[in-house]
Parts: sequence; C-alpha cells; structure tokens
Amino acid sequence: MSRVLKFLLICGGIFICGVVVGGFGARRLWDPPRPPDSFGPRTMQKLTAELSLTDEQHAVIDPIVKSAADELRRLRRESWKESGALIEAMDAGVSAALTPEQRIRFTELKTAQRSRMQAAMEERQRRRSENDGARREGGDRSAPQAPPPEDSR
Repeated sequence: MSRVLKFLLICGGIFICGVVVGGFGARRLWDPPRPPDSFGPRTMQKLTAELSLTDEQHAVIDPIVKSAADELRRLRRESWKESGALIEAMDAGVSAALTPEQRIRFTELKTAQRSRMQAAMEERQRRRSENDGARREGGDRSAPQAPPPEDSR
C-alpha cells in the first residue's frame, strides 16, 4: 500500500472516531437526564405505551405509581437532611481536634466550599430556567436536576 493511501486511511479512521465520539457527546448534551420529579409521569407514559393499558388498568395503576413517586421524593428529602446532619457532626468533630489557627482556616475552607456550591446551584437553576423557556417555545427536553437540600447550611 502506498504511503498516501495509508495516510488517508488513518485520517479517515480518526475522522470517523471523532464523529462517533462527538455524536455521543452531543446526545448527552442535548438529551440530559430527566428531573427526579418526572418519575411518576414518565413511568405511566412508558407503562401505557409499552403495555397498552386499558382505561381501567390505568385507573388502578396510576395511584400506585403516584404513591411510589411521592415516597421516592420523601426519601430524597430525608436523605438530604440526614446527609447535612452527618456533615455538620463531622465538621464539629474535625473542628474540635484542630488548633485555633487551623480552626480559622477550616472555617474559611468550609465557607469557600459553600460559596462554590451556592454558585453551582444558581448556575443549575439558571440553566433549568433557560431549558424551561426553550420547552415552552416548542422543545421537549428536560433539564438535569438534583434534589435540593431542605435547609441550607
């Protein structure tokens, strides 16, 4: 095989790999995970479509799915609360073992971390608002959403 042909085949292979990887990346960007609160409606849509549910079956299954969705939402909230309490207890234990100078630096580190988390949450909310606006204009993509903590520390 000539050197030119080998070179063209290698370049073509690299191009094809780029197209494949780019396609998966684009799909991830334009088809983000759905928010957790859409579990109930998505489940009912899928069950109705996949199982061809009758109206009677839909009437029986819908409350079951809604109940499960409500319970999942409650569990997420509790998990956030418990996580926050655990982190606060850890911070108190760490702080007790530090020198006064280290405690000041530890407080600064926690404050900086909270600021970064707050900025990330605001950015997530801004993107969610933009995506909601795009959906109202005709798109049907859902924005990624993490369950918010009940009480901010």
